[in-house]
This record gives sequence, structure tokens and C-alpha cells, in this order.
Amino acid sequence: MRLRDPQRWRLREERRAFTFGPFRVDTLARSVSRDGETIALTPKEFDLLVALYDRGGGAVSRLELLQEVWGYNSGVVSRTVDTHVAELRRKLETNPSQPRHILTVRRVGYRFSHDAC
Repeated sequence: MRLRDPQRWRLREERRAFTFGPFRVDTLARSVSRDGETIALTPKEFDLLVALYDRGGGAVSRLELLQEVWGYNSGVVSRTVDTHVAELRRKLETNPSQPRHILTVRRVGYRFSHDAC
């Protein structure tokens, strides 16, 4: 399901906010904070974070993320996802080189770890 799908947005509006670790994500305000301090994310970084979180800890491929977050067609080869994940880790992880929340799944893509929360 793509981000532009009205049903997906309706689900996000019903689940207005979620937390993980010291972070609070407000999907309506499109804001992220750590211990009350706002963290500036780009719109795509925010959409990527929510898309990963929405998978409930399941792995998601780069292609799925490109389609869902960026609206790209299949067959597109891009390092866009990797670049945005690196920025999210830089902004959210205590140690970006050893992430606890946004994990790499070799030969697949990424997953969000709820266990580290």
C-alpha cells in the first residue's frame, strides 16, 4: 500500500502518535521529538521512518520503500533509500554505526526494531 493511498492515511490519522525509546512521533503534526526536543526530519525522512515502523519489525526491501515513500516504479535502481536511512540513523541513533532501531537486513533491505525500544 502506498503512502498516497487514502486508507493508509486514514490509519495513520487514527494512530496519531507512537513512541519508541525516548522518541515520540506525531503522524498528524509530522513531528519527531526526543525527550521533548524536536528533531528536524525532511518530509521523506519522516515518511521513511513511519513506513519502516508500520511494518511491525518486518523486513522491507529497498524497492518496496522506493515505491511506497517515493512513488517510484519497479525497475528503478537508486541509492536514495540507503542515503535517507543513513541520515535517519545519524539523527535518531545514539551510535549510527551500531543502530538499535533502523537495522539492515542483508540482501533484503531494512527493518525497524521495536525490541530495542
